[in-house]
Amino acid sequence: MVTDLYTPETALGIRTMNDLLSLSDIKTAQSRLPEIIRTTPIVPISLDAKEIGNETLFLKCENMQVTGAYKVRAAFTAMQTLSEADRAGGIVVASSGNFAQAFAYAGRLMETPVAVVMLESTSSYKIAQTEGHGGEVILCGTDAMNRQPTVERVALERQMKPIDTWEYPPLMAGHASIGLEILQQCPDVKQVLVPVSSGGVAGGVATAIKLQRPDVRVVGVQPEQANAAFLSVKEGKPVEINNWDTIADGLSARRPGDFPFRHLQAYLDDIVLVSEREIASAFRTILFRAKQVGEPAGVVAAAGFLSGKVDTKVATVAVLTGGNVGEDVVQDMLKMAA
Repeated sequence: MVTDLYTPETALGIRTMNDLLSLSDIKTAQSRLPEIIRTTPIVPISLDAKEIGNETLFLKCENMQVTGAYKVRAAFTAMQTLSEADRAGGIVVASSGNFAQAFAYAGRLMETPVAVVMLESTSSYKIAQTEGHGGEVILCGTDAMNRQPTVERVALERQMKPIDTWEYPPLMAGHASIGLEILQQCPDVKQVLVPVSSGGVAGGVATAIKLQRPDVRVVGVQPEQANAAFLSVKEGKPVEINNWDTIADGLSARRPGDFPFRHLQAYLDDIVLVSEREIASAFRTILFRAKQVGEPAGVVAAAGFLSGKVDTKVATVAVLTGGNVGEDVVQDMLKMAA
């Protein structure tokens, strides 16, 4: 069992949704992660034999994190801020797969019941993994915008604690620990790439890096057909897209969260878009050149570099956010990349 590391009264300094994360918030979250959370490696990826030893692209391998993705950092951070009564009654969250596994795993270790609202289109692999960790899966149809209302309904019916994975501030502080590790492990980094969906991990990583190294360029990467944050940054406010269609199912947000978006505005240098073919090609390159398995959403950041959408001449760390992928998706990605 993972014991309480801090209480709501001594948790993060964020008190309102108008606050931004401070460096102190992020360092506090990092210091209180349980020992089970791994400091994941950063590995170079060469595009050919001649580049070995002179690589400019490096992968922050959160696919090697416990549960196979970065979100377990945030799950523990969030659950540690809840009261004993809230944890005893259980929590309910929405997820496209990786938060589901993260909260189910954290709940098992912290002896907290966890229910997860997921889309019917969610990978069967991710559903099975979530249930394997002891989480209850509740399917809510095919529209991602139905997930949070379903969370609120289930919470009311069962007297469970709802956690909004887009807006609950401690979650982003947990994500931001990745940014701290990147600077600790790769002090010569000049550019960091991170995928963008609701904006939590991108906002967290960008905040952690810019508050310490404003000279490091931080760029978000989104699929062309899941570009809500890209359009929102251009509009200067969160906007919702009507059409979403990408193999990167983990990037399912049709609009960025309000709290994450303020961090994207404050700290992200740019957002670039990649095609489905470029995502598949990045998957193949990472598999065969770096010997790493990434899920489609997990390789999107590296796709920004490998497709030439960002500066490829400077030392760049791309966050490989997850590797929870079934054999069928692996085959589909390799066919798309051919």
